[in-house]
Amino acid sequence: MVGQRGALPLRMMKHVQTPTLIIVTGHPATGKTTLSRALASGLRLPLLSKDTFKELMFDGLGWSDREWSRSVGATAISILYHTAATILSSGQSLIAESNFRADLDTARILYLHAVAPFKPIQIRCTADGEVLVERILRRVVQQQRHPGHCDDCSPTDLELVRTQGAIEPLPLGGPLLTVDTTFPEQVDVPAILHWIRGYL
Repeated sequence: MVGQRGALPLRMMKHVQTPTLIIVTGHPATGKTTLSRALASGLRLPLLSKDTFKELMFDGLGWSDREWSRSVGATAISILYHTAATILSSGQSLIAESNFRADLDTARILYLHAVAPFKPIQIRCTADGEVLVERILRRVVQQQRHPGHCDDCSPTDLELVRTQGAIEPLPLGGPLLTVDTTFPEQVDVPAILHWIRGYL
C-alpha cells in the first residue's frame, strides 16, 4: 500500500544493509583467480574479474601486442568499476578480482565508495618470488592464458617478479587478510570463507 503522498507506510519500510565489496588482489600468478572463483562459489556472490573482461574483448576485437593488451586492460578495469557500481547500488555484495594497485586504483576505488557505499574486505594473495617465476614460465609454455595477454618472460621482468614483494593493499581500512599461495594445497579455503562470513 502507498500512502496519500506516495510514501510507504513505516511497517513496510525495510532497513537497507550496506553491501560488502570483497577485493581479491595480488601480483600476477599469485592465485587470485583460483581463490576468487572458490570464494564466489562458496559465498554465492557475483565475481567481477579484470582478466575475464579483457579476454572477452580479445575474442571480440582481436589481439596483437603488449601495448594493445594494456589498452584493453585499461578498458577492462573501467568496465569492472562501472559494473561494481551498478551491483553495489542495488544493495548486492560482490567480489572484485584484479591486481589492484594503490598508485592507480586508490582514486577510483574511493570514487566508487562515494557513489555506491560499501563495506570493504581485502584479501591479498602472495607467493614466493621464485614460485611466481615458475608459474609464469609454465603458463606461457603450456598456453594456460589467453594469447592476447602477451605475457613477457624477459629477464628484466622475471627479476622484478622475484623481488617485488607483496602488493600494497588499497587504503580503504576494513579487514585485510594476506593469503600465501606458495603451496596451493595448503590454502585453507573453508577457513577463509569462515573469516569472510564473520564480517558479512
